[in-house]
Amino acid sequence: MPPEEIKSEIQLLVEGNDQRNFFEAFIDHLSLENIQIQNFGGVNELRNFLPAFVNMPNFQSVQSLGIVRDAETSAGSALQSIQSSLRNAELPVPDSPAKRTGISPAVTVLILPGDNRTGMLETLLCESFMDTPVNHCIDDFFVCVENLPDVSIKNPHKARAHAYLTTKPDPHFSVGVAAKNDYWDLDHDVFGNVRDFLQRIL
Repeated sequence: MPPEEIKSEIQLLVEGNDQRNFFEAFIDHLSLENIQIQNFGGVNELRNFLPAFVNMPNFQSVQSLGIVRDAETSAGSALQSIQSSLRNAELPVPDSPAKRTGISPAVTVLILPGDNRTGMLETLLCESFMDTPVNHCIDDFFVCVENLPDVSIKNPHKARAHAYLTTKPDPHFSVGVAAKNDYWDLDHDVFGNVRDFLQRIL
């Protein structure tokens, strides 16, 4: 996926459209300005995206660069992958997530769900409704279906997030678009790392 025209000195690179929509909603929720979001595609596409990005007109104007991706099965491996892609593009390389490194641009990385855990954006989304009555109903549903023959839930966090959205007026939304429709409690404590990260790249 090619980079878009650089229009801001603060650039946020995210993994896929769900993250893009979620962070657009979160930035708007926090009333932050001058952060341009770019979608670099899947986890394996950042390595090719960054060289094209640094060769874009106006790249020299970029003062701060944030990169977000899911940990998936290993937060350490996700960080190493980002570090390798940054070195390949001759950009500053943070030695840990949330650490702002270098200048012009300063680079900051966020690995979701944070705190060196495995998982993804949907992990945080599920945690944001864990203390609600709806979550107990979702628990019962998954206990039921997991006991059925030939049923295997391969990505429980994504599945539970979408199950939660079935309780909303427009259940067909993706998790990112759902954020734009105020379906997630963006003030919840579980999003503290996200808030801190966005403040750090400003």
